[in-house]
Amino acid sequence: MLGLLIFGAFQAYNFLTTTERLAVRTVELRGLSRVDTAEVERLVADIRGENILLVPLEKYTERFSGHPRIRSAGLKKILPNKVLCTVEEREPIALVYAEGFYEVDEEGMVLPSDELTDYMDLPIITGLNRKSVKEGTYCKDPQLANALRVLGICKRYGGSFANDISELRIGGNGVSVVSLKEGMVLLLGESEFENRLKKFFLIRSTIAKKEESSKLIDLRFEDQIVLRSAI
Repeated sequence: MLGLLIFGAFQAYNFLTTTERLAVRTVELRGLSRVDTAEVERLVADIRGENILLVPLEKYTERFSGHPRIRSAGLKKILPNKVLCTVEEREPIALVYAEGFYEVDEEGMVLPSDELTDYMDLPIITGLNRKSVKEGTYCKDPQLANALRVLGICKRYGGSFANDISELRIGGNGVSVVSLKEGMVLLLGESEFENRLKKFFLIRSTIAKKEESSKLIDLRFEDQIVLRSAI
């Protein structure tokens, strides 16, 4: 009896793993915007024809980790013969200017440029060394990390101010935030970004009522804010 059960199980396994009815015929791609569809199709091309029960999804998911514009990808088997591939693309949050414009996401990944890069309406980060900016890699310059952190804090606490940031300058004074719309430059230094920006957001409306159209606001001091009328 036991032998019959084992034989039956073997026969069932053999049928399920070899039948053409369970061979993958369709790979559906979702979530693509700026990533070339053809590039993604090449990453999963050899799934087609594999038995859906035996497809090693981890193997194919790992392939996506090497694509600089893809943050993550998830693959799902849909019986009898379909695999759904959902891609999450990296979103640029700023442009780095270093002898040309480069998109960068919140993690510091420098994204490959395309025909849209020069037309992106994003804050521009200036002052980085060109050698530290390479497409398809993470920029490990701590100054970029500081600039991205400042931008994130402005988005979290600054409301509409974050949308009006024109430039984040990196230099001897640390990070400076430029808003051409509001006619302001914020000097933030090299640390305590969250506390300094929160202090600015508390007095922002008061500063905006002043007559001067251009203002330089020095937030680097612990117990005072220095306001000048010229940038």
